[in-house]
Amino acid sequence: MRNVSVRKAEHAVVMPGSTPAAPSAEPESLAALRERFLRDGYLVVRGAVPQDLCRKAVAAFEGQVKPSRAYFLRHEFGNYERHVFTEYGYMKYPIMNVQDLSRKRFGSFVRHGLDILTSRRIREVMAALLGEEGRMVHTMFFDGNQQTWAHRDSHYIDSEQVGSMIGVWVAAEDVDPGAGRFYVYAGSHRVPTPPELGLDRIDPNSRAYKDAMADWARRSGCELVAPELKQGDILLWSSLTVHGSLPTTEPRCSRKSFTAHYIPQSHGYLWGRRERGAQREIAVNGVRIARHADQGSWATQAKAAVRDLLHARAPRLLSGALALRRLTKRFTSGAGRRQG
Repeated sequence: MRNVSVRKAEHAVVMPGSTPAAPSAEPESLAALRERFLRDGYLVVRGAVPQDLCRKAVAAFEGQVKPSRAYFLRHEFGNYERHVFTEYGYMKYPIMNVQDLSRKRFGSFVRHGLDILTSRRIREVMAALLGEEGRMVHTMFFDGNQQTWAHRDSHYIDSEQVGSMIGVWVAAEDVDPGAGRFYVYAGSHRVPTPPELGLDRIDPNSRAYKDAMADWARRSGCELVAPELKQGDILLWSSLTVHGSLPTTEPRCSRKSFTAHYIPQSHGYLWGRRERGAQREIAVNGVRIARHADQGSWATQAKAAVRDLLHARAPRLLSGALALRRLTKRFTSGAGRRQG
């Protein structure tokens, strides 16, 4: 890929290692981080999460989650699916919303994963960037690389005050350059897309969106940056910053990592800039975390199993049922808007 800058530590913000005894960053340091973030639309913080905690989370994934035959909500299609593995045995599609997983079956993974995403350094930096304490509205876990297309998070989820949400990506292991590194287009949060492309209107999961966004990003004049990330490093970005993941050139390498999206605690949030997000919450390390569904319930797992069966044996019936559901949802949502 052309115009790629693989940045190392000398180009990134370096902060003290994160340990229970480490002092808080000085206000000036946090102010400098905020200034850099507002300028570039992204920020790298070294050693933000204790490596031991990362190792525990990875071990819990390998021991509890990876061998499981359960259905997990996936980022790729927004469906509940079983694991699909790459040729080298890595989970290809990330798991969405770690906080919604069954504590009974995956308790250690959930606990360590949420401890990572709400660790002290992340809370501290988020508060500095958001201007107040943060609220977590979405999480993910990656093992392999599905090669995420160039996109703006704001086209999927954002604060009610569009552009206020911040994402954080935590390297749970040293990420090899060929494993599909996370990239950002530096400064793209300040560059509006041409209205004629319709990127604020069309389905962000559609081929039209993916092609138009990728083409615009390449022509935007913004530098594509793929920072070097070691275990415990974090990368933060604005919901308006265009980002994605590079192609995998070393399929033998994994890219185990956690992602979360934070909004200011006083804000509500929107899915697709239209529907209000879930209001149920839990709290971990003082951070409010939105819960979207009980992924471990028998009803959720049963529905996923039926869908899986229909997909294999009666795909036309499944397509018809899904089309009917979409039509019904569109009709009811339209009726609700008219009544309002």
